[in-house]
Amino acid sequence: MRHFLLICVCCFATNTGFADEGDLLSGHPRPSYSNVEDINAMAAALRKSLASSEHYSFSRSWWQWDRLRCRYVDEGRVDKNSLKILQAVFRGLILDWHRKLEKSGEGDLMYIFFTTLKGDKRERVLEVGNRTLQRDLHGGGYHGGWGGAARMRIYDELARQGMLTDEELTRFRQIVHQSLERKFLDFTDGSQQADNHSFGNAGGVALALKLFPDAPQAREARAWIDRIWQHLAEFGDWTEWTYYPYGPIFLHGMLDVAEATGRIHSERDLINSIGQRCLQFNHGGGVKGNPNAGSRVREDLETLYADPWNVGYYQVETSSRDGHFWYRLAQHYNSPEYLWAAEQVILGGRPPDGKVPAAYQAVFNRRFVWFIKHGITPKLPASRASVGLLSAQKHKIPERLYLNSGRDPHKPFAAFFLFDEKDGHLDNITGHLYEYSVNGAKYLHTSGKYNNVYSDNQLKGGGTGEESLDLLLVLHNTHTFPLHPDRQGTDRDFLRLGSTKHLPKLLKAENNKRGDCFGQFAFEKYYGPGSHWIRRSVLTAEGYFVVADSYTPGNTLNDEYLAGLVWHLGIDEQTTVGMQKRSWFDAPALDHAWWQKEKMRVVLHLHDDGNMNFGSIKQTHTQDGLPNITTFGYRSVSSGNTEQFLSVFAPHTVDEIPEAIAKTIRTSILDTGTFSAEIGDVQILIHSDGTWSVTRSK
Repeated sequence: MRHFLLICVCCFATNTGFADEGDLLSGHPRPSYSNVEDINAMAAALRKSLASSEHYSFSRSWWQWDRLRCRYVDEGRVDKNSLKILQAVFRGLILDWHRKLEKSGEGDLMYIFFTTLKGDKRERVLEVGNRTLQRDLHGGGYHGGWGGAARMRIYDELARQGMLTDEELTRFRQIVHQSLERKFLDFTDGSQQADNHSFGNAGGVALALKLFPDAPQAREARAWIDRIWQHLAEFGDWTEWTYYPYGPIFLHGMLDVAEATGRIHSERDLINSIGQRCLQFNHGGGVKGNPNAGSRVREDLETLYADPWNVGYYQVETSSRDGHFWYRLAQHYNSPEYLWAAEQVILGGRPPDGKVPAAYQAVFNRRFVWFIKHGITPKLPASRASVGLLSAQKHKIPERLYLNSGRDPHKPFAAFFLFDEKDGHLDNITGHLYEYSVNGAKYLHTSGKYNNVYSDNQLKGGGTGEESLDLLLVLHNTHTFPLHPDRQGTDRDFLRLGSTKHLPKLLKAENNKRGDCFGQFAFEKYYGPGSHWIRRSVLTAEGYFVVADSYTPGNTLNDEYLAGLVWHLGIDEQTTVGMQKRSWFDAPALDHAWWQKEKMRVVLHLHDDGNMNFGSIKQTHTQDGLPNITTFGYRSVSSGNTEQFLSVFAPHTVDEIPEAIAKTIRTSILDTGTFSAEIGDVQILIHSDGTWSVTRSK
């Protein structure tokens, strides 16, 4: 069994910072090195420990050291102890590592960027001529360049500060040059477009060419960087929907390349366009949803407060990467809105009254020293119900539908994913409602990373199939609703994947003057040729969420299919599973903001026309989603007949009686196609022509 070096980000917090301050190797990189009594002893011990490891990750492990460099620089380069730690890390993991490989006759096999060599991915073994190249020993493989930009920035800072000897400067130049040789890299191979592979790798190469312009294959490398940037510029965006962890990998790479090549200024409009699209993914409610990646709030805020440079607010893979992207973008463009996004994903954002505990403010002051020094404070972006556009400057492709009347902490927020082209990291999220939250509580969003992804006939990702998403589901009546067979089905088991077509002309996103909002979208070929689905939703100022669905099956479906609603709700000890007669469910919120101390719940009411079946099941698979239960309501459908479904969500506190709330909800669907929902004194009407209204009797 291989043993890989784990560079610990964990901090064992006490009142003095660490359980054992005398342990020279614990908790690196530390939140502070200013009070270390013998920094030389610590640096020497760390260098020796790192250099003596058998393997380590050339990709992800370097990001934390680059944030230490950033912290040192942005705090005014006064903490010389941090610089000595960076020197120790660079010497141990690069220079000493190279010397170690030289002793075994393999010094010329070390590379610090990425490689396009092919080999056994599981065993991490590549072939260079008749010699064996091992990933995480000689270099990092195809993903190994993800840490390349971090290595180059740390080298540049150390060199500028005179922290490397002439021999070390010469040795590193040798390592850079051999890393760019043709034996490791064919710049015409691998990704030639804008994605996390290319841009995650390109940052290190671009910085290397800036610092070592005479490096091997410099012309080929620059041409490759130009190609992938041109692909980004021509389309005006990049297309990967699994935001965690791949979004920040691409986005940091974009900034790395832009910084090294001068595009940070010349391509300002393009970069800001991408930044603004990603900015829309965030709101101030202290919870978060993503189309295909779970993003739960971190329960242990003490860990976050101990080290906000290396721990993020959301419990996701490489959580601190997201916040640091917004930090860097806000720095480049002096943007209060990007700084607001950084605060949301690093610390969780402020409560509705704006008041935060002293501990929160102290962490903010520590993490955002540079911005405080430059007089830049976070600013909430203006927002309303809207269609989020992919490639907003050029192709203007509807990607998402946002329902909100502002992104203030207390305001309701809902979002659907619309784009109908499959991405390499996602299967089937078209039409998926990926977040519904109100006042610091998240009620919908449970899909995990890599939904519906199979290895042969075995699931390896989140969910169990198309029923793992919040949407309208259609399947053959030989199946138990909502267990869709997906790739293991037959020709009669229609998939949305690869066939569903979005209808942009039917898109609507509207607000009224009372804080309510409305959204509409539609798809054709939705489960079978000739089928049509249109969804209209109202999100009220109170946080009530009304979803009206109209579905017309195509001629090939005949009367052999079932259609219905699938919603994933929170789960607790009160949750029951199985078929039920009543048409409503009650569930705890899936997640709460750090500042929402009151436990919230939600009543889901499904309209019953007398032919509906209701029930719930537990998912058998989930990768990074929150624990949930799949609730559903369905009935038989037949070709050519438009079927209508209505869902109503009513949030409430844990002290309120759900049965009493359910009794206040009254729904009807008229022959004219009008949907009506009354929740207490609030009435919502949604008409078939896309008009809507919200009235209140009080």
